[in-house]
Amino acid sequence: MFLSENVFGQKTNANEILFGFQLRPIVPNAYLNTDIETASLPNFSYSAKSNVGISFGSIIRKPLGKFWNLETGLNFVKRSYTLSFDLNDSVQVSSKQNMTFIAYEIPIQALIYVRLGKSWYMNASAGISIDFFPSETETFSSEKVDSTYYDFSQKTYRIKWSALAAQSNLGFEYRTEKKGYYYIGASFHRPFGRIAGSQGLVETTSGSERLWLSLSGSYFSIDLKYFLYDKYKTKKAVTE
Repeated sequence: MFLSENVFGQKTNANEILFGFQLRPIVPNAYLNTDIETASLPNFSYSAKSNVGISFGSIIRKPLGKFWNLETGLNFVKRSYTLSFDLNDSVQVSSKQNMTFIAYEIPIQALIYVRLGKSWYMNASAGISIDFFPSETETFSSEKVDSTYYDFSQKTYRIKWSALAAQSNLGFEYRTEKKGYYYIGASFHRPFGRIAGSQGLVETTSGSERLWLSLSGSYFSIDLKYFLYDKYKTKKAVTE
């Protein structure tokens, strides 16, 4: 499992496989254009602002040579949004709702690493992710102004049940001989197309207004990974 002096010298066995787990907080980022999306009419606007989300799952890493690895796995992803409705008609009315959108991802990435010290490595990887969207979502809210009720609702529909995305990672890894590998880094995930369409609707006694906006699904994440220590493979590597 890369867990001998040979490992730390970057000599690898193509038959060895690392298994690990990861936790990835999803962080809104205006610079990467992942924070807010908006649609508007002259008297009605509807927007979706990305909040902190979460992703976690398992990882499998297989060496392909001295420096290269293939990395894949399965991740659960929960995107979180604050939805804002703003109506300017005879009165000004605003409403907010919270919405989550669930996905599962199977990343397939090529990873290369550079040794920085005895136990420290810098990793960079890039590849694709196969994303699956199992469900759609709907939320409601109501606001009262004087004696009139304004009912706001949204329905968010997946555009396809599966889609492809580009994914890249950069981070640092600390490798131990008996306690596994520890990794901290960052990822950018960008679907090749929009992942969902969201319909915002306001209804009053005098009529209704509706707007559509599409969600890109792009996100930036902070990655925390741990690869398991394998006692048997370590003993075997040390005795060879």
